[in-house]
Amino acid sequence: MNHLTPLDHALQERRRAMDAAFADYDPAGAIRRLADRMVQEELLATLVRPTTIGPPRGPGFADAHAAQNAAAAELEHCCQAVVARPTTGPRLGDFVQKRLPAGALVFGCLLYLTGRPAPAAFWWRYAAGADNVEAMRLLTLHHRVEGEPADAHHWAGRLHATTTAPAPAEVEGSGDPQAYVARVEPGIEEVDDPDLGEICRPNACFPRLLAAAGHTA
Repeated sequence: MNHLTPLDHALQERRRAMDAAFADYDPAGAIRRLADRMVQEELLATLVRPTTIGPPRGPGFADAHAAQNAAAAELEHCCQAVVARPTTGPRLGDFVQKRLPAGALVFGCLLYLTGRPAPAAFWWRYAAGADNVEAMRLLTLHHRVEGEPADAHHWAGRLHATTTAPAPAEVEGSGDPQAYVARVEPGIEEVDDPDLGEICRPNACFPRLLAAAGHTA
């Protein structure tokens, strides 16, 4: 006859309690969630420290990294296309005085092409708040590049809900957007705005540089 000690009874009670607590536990689902999280963490680590991380360790990581690179290339291309348009100069000129959404979109593209993605996203959000569909598209790409899927999904949903008909096609420019950006970049300043916080905006030299750069890229 087995005689259980008080410790044995306590251990049995503990085991029964744990069995009840984990009755609905899905180990396969937990492993999938853990794997997805590891992929995202590795991807973000590679983007932050690309020289210290080894090659991708699985097809999921490779696919995510490729998608992020594709989004970055598309965002760069879109910004260059916006700046290359003949409307760039007039819209930036209006933006200096009136902060119109169309000008905010272009100014954000200028910022992005000068290596300022976060300030660029600020002005794209400003334009997207006025239902500028191009700004929503750029924000979707921006958050994909930054590894922020929830924000990317938000702007993709806004874009889908707002776009009911194709927008009139913009006339494409044929100049050099990088040269244009280089000419007007000295007219960009970083300030602590009392209403908007730390932002980039045109400085006093911006209109003169804009006029010297011409109305097209």
